[in-house]
Amino acid sequence: MQNKKITIQDIANYTNISVGTIDRVIHKRGKVSPDKRKKIEEAIDKLNFNPNLLARTLALGKDFFVCVLIPTETYPGQYWSLPKRGIEDAGAQFKDFGIITKRYLFNLFDESSFIAQTNSILDLNPDGVILAPLFTKESSLFVEKLKERNIPYVFIDSNIPELDSLSYIGPDVKQSGFIAARLLNSVIRSDKKALILNMFKGIENSSALSQIEAGFRNYYKENGINGSNIQVLTINSTDKEIVFRELTKFYIKNKEITGVFVTNSEAHLVAEFHTLHEINIRVVGFDLVKENIGGLKLGGIDYVISQSPVQQGYRALQTLFKLFLYKESPVKIQYVPLDIIIKENVDFYIDFYSQT
Repeated sequence: MQNKKITIQDIANYTNISVGTIDRVIHKRGKVSPDKRKKIEEAIDKLNFNPNLLARTLALGKDFFVCVLIPTETYPGQYWSLPKRGIEDAGAQFKDFGIITKRYLFNLFDESSFIAQTNSILDLNPDGVILAPLFTKESSLFVEKLKERNIPYVFIDSNIPELDSLSYIGPDVKQSGFIAARLLNSVIRSDKKALILNMFKGIENSSALSQIEAGFRNYYKENGINGSNIQVLTINSTDKEIVFRELTKFYIKNKEITGVFVTNSEAHLVAEFHTLHEINIRVVGFDLVKENIGGLKLGGIDYVISQSPVQQGYRALQTLFKLFLYKESPVKIQYVPLDIIIKENVDFYIDFYSQT
């Protein structure tokens, strides 16, 4: 390995420890367990890694400022903490090369907060932007201004192809809806009613949710299942009191629902409502957040579809890093794996994600 420039990622691969933890050991900050610290220090010595030399020999003598625009976390450990973690891990790996990131957070239920943050980003005139384009109209306006300034931008979580991002890193959202329908129909009869439940404001302005629903309906169409068996409910909040109130009103009028597909990471709220009211309705949702893990283990959630959110964040910053330092043009679409998680394999995924 003497002829190869060793990076923090090489240390991470060798030790099976995250780059964020390795960065804390290298720069002597934060808490790291003695066992992990010893393992990292031994790997650094064995692989002959010198971060300061690497920075001097490879950095271009300038900083590259990247703005990250993603939704705020509604509670600790919520879905958007996971892409943020991936970006932080990548930032730790690339900071010696002059990569600097700054996060701008917006409210998923307030388009004006998105607009305000885009204006703040434009005032800084960054070298690149990582963006979750969850509001279609507002994202389009923002992207046009980025194009005028020749600022590259990468999409994560959802894609708007006509906006021509440098790259999209995330799930095939239409396919994820198709998979959700298949999973739900494995635990309910196909002649029974299913509910697509959105918790989002302004669904008509969300390209991702419309694609997810289209994928769900495609499963019914391709398998000759009556599409009228699908109902849709949109709740403009993730507040438990509001969600419970709206579910109560909906179920009173729609007693024939036997399965629910929750299109965000809040499936645990639905599972909790069903348990509270002793309702036997099956649930499929997205994302391996703490509350959904609990729902899987207690049986209130049948399936969780994980969209590799940490990987999305990491690869987004990595894509800009390669563009800035190596002039490397990325693949236009970088799909991440969609993992199907059930009660019986959830502990494996918890261990796996804790080490990445």
